Order: sequence, then structure tokens, then C-alpha cells
Amino acid sequence: MRYSNYSITTNKETSSENAVNAQLLTKAGFIRKTLAGAYTFLPMGLKVLRNIEQIVREEMESVGCQEMLMPSLVPKENWVQTGRWDTVDVLYKMTISDGKEVALAPTHEETVTPLMNEFLNSHKNFPASVYQFQTKFRNEPRAKSGLLRGREFLMKDAYSFHTSQECLDEYYEKMATAYHRVYERLGLGDITKYVYASGGDFSQFSHEFQTISPIGEDEIYYIPSEDKYLNKEIVASQAPKVSYQDETEKPMETVVGENITGLEAIAEFLNIEVERTTKTVMFTTETGQLVAAAVRSGYDIDEHKLQTILGCESLTFATDEQLASVGTTAGYVGIIGLPASVKIICDESMENRLNFEMGSNEKNKHLINVNWNRDVEKPAQFYDIKTPKPGDFYPKTGEKYEVMNAVEVGNIFKLGTKFTDAFKFNHIAENGKSEPVVMGCYGIGISRVMGVIAEIFADEKGLVWPQNIAPYQVYLAVFGKNQELYDQGTEIYETLQNAGITVFFDDRQGKKFGPGVKLGDFELMGMPKCVVLSDRIENGKVEIIDRKTGDKELVEISQLVSKLS
Repeated sequence: MRYSNYSITTNKETSSENAVNAQLLTKAGFIRKTLAGAYTFLPMGLKVLRNIEQIVREEMESVGCQEMLMPSLVPKENWVQTGRWDTVDVLYKMTISDGKEVALAPTHEETVTPLMNEFLNSHKNFPASVYQFQTKFRNEPRAKSGLLRGREFLMKDAYSFHTSQECLDEYYEKMATAYHRVYERLGLGDITKYVYASGGDFSQFSHEFQTISPIGEDEIYYIPSEDKYLNKEIVASQAPKVSYQDETEKPMETVVGENITGLEAIAEFLNIEVERTTKTVMFTTETGQLVAAAVRSGYDIDEHKLQTILGCESLTFATDEQLASVGTTAGYVGIIGLPASVKIICDESMENRLNFEMGSNEKNKHLINVNWNRDVEKPAQFYDIKTPKPGDFYPKTGEKYEVMNAVEVGNIFKLGTKFTDAFKFNHIAENGKSEPVVMGCYGIGISRVMGVIAEIFADEKGLVWPQNIAPYQVYLAVFGKNQELYDQGTEIYETLQNAGITVFFDDRQGKKFGPGVKLGDFELMGMPKCVVLSDRIENGKVEIIDRKTGDKELVEISQLVSKLS
């Protein structure tokens, strides 16, 4: 591509985008925001996107996955059949001209499952797997991270179908290995980790591929002794112990503080450390059971952990009426004096406390110097119901977690028979009986990966693309006014192209396109190499500049193809 024929220009002015990836890509002329969470991919950006796609495509084909394309519009009845029409809160819903309700798909289980049910009916047809590159839609409440969190985005989603859990397990490992190869080829291999995550309604665990970066919104926890990474949502944590050296029990007191709520405000009012205060939250289950959950201040209550311990299907915050029915009030809930009908669950951070604070269950009143057994019966069992945080310990070994921020760039799930059961998707087994089909699903956010790479590898000058996904391998720039020099540049351009090397040829001429402008665009766009042809360089030679390192090298033009190949 010649720059003189290229319609898009760079923009060195500061972008209004908040996210660094979107700022860089916008200034370099790779994307433009259409609305919050939705971007146009300009020619250069689309090339990067397609290069990422191709790497993923090759690895999907290597595990026998077949490419297809499903529509973004999906019928309501399919989602009703799986029970997700009213439970997926990011679903874009609409009514089309014939009055039929449809949605824009954030994922395609509801489409691919009944589709493949038409073709796979005998054990001889399995295993089978299909994938697509398709635009997805999510009604994100916070679309503010550029390409990392969009309302419209490009994704590779794959789905596999199996006759047994064992067959799925085997294929799942093959797919995980293929994902590792993808990130290795994208230049992210060393910093992308295989992370255990919640399996949701499908299985005990799923797995995420998380790229370590300070820009990440996720926290992952590393166990050095097991070389294992965990998503924050499944971390079992043990709180650091608080020292009460030489401290003895003090008499419990009731302190009146009008309209003082919030743990830090309470601690300041009572003149005690925040760690001595207690967070107690009242929940109700789907059966109406009231549950008081208590944790040492500084932690939040993890509702998923609490729900697992209780074995309930759902938890909601207790209403003011429900609180009043058991003699307490919002902002002052404590476990002292609650009726036996309320189930009390205390976090392990509560176990060895001394002289701690707690709500009195009366408005404007707090209890201080509470102690177990003297003032309130110590629970027979303590649980882990807290959201973990840096500084926590791994209960199994007592070692401290290493905590790091990361961006999720892929995930894989074992779906079991949740979707195949919904669509009565069975197969005839070898014994002649009808057996359920077992599914897996595997996602990579293609546009998100592009944003991650753009932001992680960039420097203060602009983008720095890895060789495998750069829009062009070489930025060829001519410095000088001599037309013969530009003619020679054209010869080099054609020679490199004929050798299979992709080239962006900056052939712009005129006073405003001097060396500084051309080098500035090279640095902003981030192609791996710049080849400079200049009347200031010894005849018969060009200068090669490495974008990542800044290293420069003079090379004979006759040796250029071999040097760049």
C-alpha cells in the first residue's frame, strides 16, 4: 500500500478516549469510536484484526474444528427454552416488523445446539466441533475501556459435542493446548496464564486465559507451591491474624451515635481501628430463610461463597420489613440477640477476635468490646465467606498469595448437558440406547486481544506490533526531494512485495512530509521495521530501524530481502 493512495491519516493530537488502547489506536488511524462501546475498524486496524483471526483460525483447524457463521439475530423462544431470556441482563432485545421478539446474541449456545441437533444423531458422528468469527453484542453498563469492554465486539466462539464426559475432557485439553499456541504466536505467551475460574451452572471449574498487565480489571491469585493461578471469584482465603498481645477482655458497652453508619465512620466515632468493627449483612434465600452473615471489616461478603455454603439457589438483601420482623434495622445489624430463626454464618476472620465492635440491632446504637462466649455464643464453625484481597493466605499451605492484575483474553467451559437437555439433543449410543450429548464451549475476544496487545506493547511514541499481527511488516520511507530517489523507492517496494513481504510505502512528497513527519507516523503506527531510503545514506544502501528496540542498521539494498525475510 502506498501512503499517497491511503485515505486515512494519523492524528497526533490527544484523543478524547479514556482508555490508553483506544487513544493509541485512534491517533494511529486504526479505529474510530462510533458510540460508547462500538468502534469502526479502519483499513489498518482491520488488517490487524484479520491477522489475529488467521492465527486463531489455523489453531482451530489444527484440532479439527470447522468454521461456520451463524446470524447475530436470535429468536426469543430458543433463549426461553434454556431459561436465559430473563436472566442474562446484558441481552439486547427487540421486536421486529412481524411482531416477533428477537435478541442480538452475546453468545451462540442457543443457536448452535438446535442447529447441530439436526446433523448429529449417531455415536459415529462424534466428536464434532464448529467455530465462528462473529460480532457479539452486550448491553454493558460500563463501556469505558476502549476495545477491552465493548457493547459490540468481534469474538471467536467454538462449540464441541461429545458422547461422554470423558470424550469432552480429552478434547478440552486439546483445545487448551491450542489456546496456548495462539497466545504464544500473538506474542503474549509468557504473560498469559491458565487460570482456574468458576464453572457457573455447568461444572466445578472453567478456565480463563488471563494476560498479566496493570491495565487489567481482574485480580488473579497465584499459589507458588502449586504453580497454580486462580480467579478471585474462586479463591479460598485466610485473613491475616490481628495481634492482641497483652490485651485483656474489656466490659461490653453500648455507645449511642446518631445516624453514624459506614464502618470507617463508626471506627472514627468510636476511636477504634477499622479492623475491630464488624460488617454484618442480612440476606434472605428463595425459601424466605433469613441469614445474618458477619465478616471482619476490611472485607466484603462474597455472595457466591455464602450461597454455596447455604446450598440455596439465590440470595437477596433482606427488606426493611424483614429486618424489623427479627428485631433489627438497616445499618445496625449485629448477631447478638437475633432470634433462633435467623441462620448466622461467620467468616473465619471473626474467629480469634477480642474486644470487637458490632451492631446492636437498635438504631443509633453500637456495641463495643464484644467478646465470644461472654457476650455472644461463639459459633461451632467458621467459614470462608469473604471476597479475598492482597495479603490473604492460602488455607491449605499457609503461604501468602501472589496477587496480580490481568485482562481476560479467552475462556473455555465444560457445559455438560445443560443446553443439549434443553433442546432434547441426544444421540444413539453403541448399545442402541438414546444418550445425552455433552458440550464444551471456547471463546477468544478477537477485538479485545487487539486492544490488549496495543496497550501492553506500546511505548511513549506509539504502537509496537508483534511481527505476526502487524498490518504491514515494513514501513518504507523515502527522505529527499529527488524524483530518482522515489523511483528507486518504488523498485524496492515492488521487490519486497514480490518476495512476500508486506510493505506500507510512505511515498508522500512535499515540504510538509519531511523525515520527522514520516518517522513520526512509523513510530505511531508501530510496524516492526522501517526501511529508510535517503540521499544522505551511502549510495546502494538503506537504513533499517527496529521499532521495538530502536536499533539501526545500514544494509546493502541487494541484501534487503534476505535481511527482512
